[in-house]
Amino acid sequence: MTESDVVDDGFTSRLRDGATVLLRRLEPTDIDAVIALHDTLSDRERYLRFFTMHPAHLKALADKLTDGSNGHYALGAFESGTLVGVANYEICGRPATADVAVIVAHNDHLRGVGTALLGRLAQIARDNGIQHLVADVLTTNHLMFKVLHDAGLHPQHKNYDSGVVHLDIDLAAVSLESD
Repeated sequence: MTESDVVDDGFTSRLRDGATVLLRRLEPTDIDAVIALHDTLSDRERYLRFFTMHPAHLKALADKLTDGSNGHYALGAFESGTLVGVANYEICGRPATADVAVIVAHNDHLRGVGTALLGRLAQIARDNGIQHLVADVLTTNHLMFKVLHDAGLHPQHKNYDSGVVHLDIDLAAVSLESD
């Protein structure tokens, strides 16, 4: 986990390299930054996140991540004002359960951005009544498995189908920074 402190409009978190990022909920004014963040990704990174190299819905996703409506929450990591990562959840069909996803700018991998985002997002989700975070992850997405582990979120592997693992994180079973 990374160290974090509360600030007026979010939290600060110290990364592995000593840099500090501001973690805060995304707003409508962040839409261009969300699109720019996705533009930094390699084809492989896009494939690992969206299961396709050329997702057609990035503008719609950016709109949704920044609209602040009920049913989902998007948390951004900002370094010197630049968006370097996003973690989000969206309520799904099961009670008190939300799909979770994270993306980190290409040049910011392995610095702890995703770990900081997922750790904080898990706290926010639990505070908002979410009991389980779920995700479908390609078995080749080793960085996602590492980030989940580093954030202290130890998912159960619920099922496997065609190279995709369905993960379930019981938030009551994990120790989060606010505990």
